[in-house]
This record gives sequence, C-alpha cells and structure tokens, in this order.
Amino acid sequence: MQTGICYVRLKGEIEPGEARVEHDGRSRFIGEIVKKGRPYPVLAVEYLERPAGAVTLYHIPVDDNTIMWLPADLFVFARD
Repeated sequence: MQTGICYVRLKGEIEPGEARVEHDGRSRFIGEIVKKGRPYPVLAVEYLERPAGAVTLYHIPVDDNTIMWLPADLFVFARD
C-alpha cells in the first residue's frame, strides 16, 4: 500500500450554514494561526462519532510550529 501527503488550504469564506455552533469562535482562532492561501500538509486524518454528529479532523502543522487537530470542513484540498 502506498500513501502520500495531501495538502489543504483554509477556505476563503466559511458560510454561516457550514459553521456549526462549536466552530463559531474556533474558526476565528484558526484564521489567526493558519494563513489563507498557504497549503498545509495533512499528516493524519481522524473520523470521530459524537452525540452531536460525526466530525473529521486533520492533523496539520500550523504557523506557530505546533501540530493541531483541526476540523476538516474548514479546509479545501490545495492544488499546485
């Protein structure tokens, strides 16, 4: 089996319908630690079943030299 690194970018604008209640303040925080337009490598993907609904998280190294689990629905796949 082969694996490869995929890259994602922060979405340009998050639609109000997409931003769940738990993302309301978090999307502003992520906007401060992740630069728009810059591609970030996804090191791992985690899918969690929660009572409020399922969520997918990306393990991404961010600009302050830390690695964080961030909600996948705030990102789009990056192209060259």
